[in-house]
Amino acid sequence: MVTEIVEVLAKITEMKSKNISEEEIAETIQRESTYNKNVIAAAYSWLHEKYNQNYSLLLHRNNSESKSLRILSNEEGQQIGLKNYNYLLHFYNIGLLTNNDFEEIIEELKFFPEGVIETENINILILSMFLDLDKYTPPGSRHLLYSTDKIN
Repeated sequence: MVTEIVEVLAKITEMKSKNISEEEIAETIQRESTYNKNVIAAAYSWLHEKYNQNYSLLLHRNNSESKSLRILSNEEGQQIGLKNYNYLLHFYNIGLLTNNDFEEIIEELKFFPEGVIETENINILILSMFLDLDKYTPPGSRHLLYSTDKIN
């Protein structure tokens, strides 16, 4: 299920980066019956929160934030692997990951033992960037549930 959510997130983000309208994106995603409706709803919700969070951070951002892309050293490249690095670059290039997200995932991957990193591990780290509550969470965020909230 984690991989499905990341695939839907990537597909929606890639289509947005090509300036495809929201209606066309929704139609395309709905036509593909391989995705569960709950997965699609979760992906849209998380993307909405991510865009709101990125917008809020832009308003309150420190100008010392890096805008350059991280290049791996030889040791990091051997540990993470070229296939995994290219997988991350794909998500960075379509706009699913920001520079800071990309940097944080690389740092987290360095804690994994060599040769153990798989796509599933990377997908979980990508999703963790969407659910990161340590950063600024805008008021009314869907990340937070209050005691008065009801879940269906």
